[in-house]
Amino acid sequence: MKINILQYMPMNTKIEMGKELVGALFKEKKLSEWGEIFGIHLKNLSRYRNGSRAIPLEIFLIILEMKKISLKFFQNKISLKINNTGKFIKIGPYIDINEDWIYISELIKGDGHITPNFWSITFVNNNSILIDYVRNFFISLGLNKSQISLYKRDDAQFLIVRSSLLSYIFNKILEVPVGKKEEINIGSFVIKNKKFGIAAIRGAFDAEGTVTMQGSRRISISSQSLTWINNLNAILNRLKIKSKIQKDSKGREKPIYRIFIYHIINLKRFNNIIKPLHSERKNKLQRIINNFDKNPSRLNHKKILESIQRGNLRRQDIAKDIKKDPVLVNNMISYLKNKGYIVPFEKIYTNNGCFFKYEITGEGLLYLKEGGSYYF
Repeated sequence: MKINILQYMPMNTKIEMGKELVGALFKEKKLSEWGEIFGIHLKNLSRYRNGSRAIPLEIFLIILEMKKISLKFFQNKISLKINNTGKFIKIGPYIDINEDWIYISELIKGDGHITPNFWSITFVNNNSILIDYVRNFFISLGLNKSQISLYKRDDAQFLIVRSSLLSYIFNKILEVPVGKKEEINIGSFVIKNKKFGIAAIRGAFDAEGTVTMQGSRRISISSQSLTWINNLNAILNRLKIKSKIQKDSKGREKPIYRIFIYHIINLKRFNNIIKPLHSERKNKLQRIINNFDKNPSRLNHKKILESIQRGNLRRQDIAKDIKKDPVLVNNMISYLKNKGYIVPFEKIYTNNGCFFKYEITGEGLLYLKEGGSYYF
């Protein structure tokens, strides 16, 4: 989607271009005539005309209007910066907003911010794949290494991109909030475009998503912004991925809203369509899908009880015996404990920690001997 970024820039934006283009702008009128039109000292106008000083956006647009010159004539031939700080970036006047722009914007909405003075964009995450992806995106726009800094802590990595120009683009076009985040919005042009919607969900999930492998296996996206959650849910509905929103106010000054996605059909659809990039969440989701068992849970429960009868008393031994993922076995053992079918009877300490041994209760033996199951 082509967008004219100049219409979103403040009037203190500076435009730099080659001398031939500058000459095309100022020809046909004397310097004194331009001075009367703009009310600017001739010394400054002379610098604009000879290319030694960048042209202010306001003057540039007035000249284009007067001379009926199309902006397309300057495509990929100008460099921009805001005010007198920072470095020029060769970009515009039109940019092609694609899935990458959408993905990065939603990542920053979830795990970053734009400073109130528009000096920089900060992205905070502990996943190196995402950090590298965001850094490479900004480098592809023409930023150099001096404009991008990475600070590492034990719990997170901080990627700081110093560019007022890009801060304005992400705020004014893609609606990335400035300063403290309150309500977050996703533009209607993103929601209505399937590819953009997929990129938005991917960014939100990579930033604020969770994959739960214990108990009810599910994925979720969380935020204090109900607007953002509603926007994301609308996109999921358009993609035919069933989801539901829950509000969590317990012990909180401000509630958190969560999108939950359950059931293997929806999890597979989410994985196949959204294609998350966050390595840990991507791997967890793939494990859930790979270890999905079409057999009824009742059959797997009885397999665990039989394994215990065969002398496999530790979780890892049981998982190896019945050839199931340890996380899945852990969920089923928790179920059997809650039902009273097994109990831990001994705690064993090792150099790597500790584990419990399990034995079958009387109720567990009755459950094991029930003959009503087609599968057992």
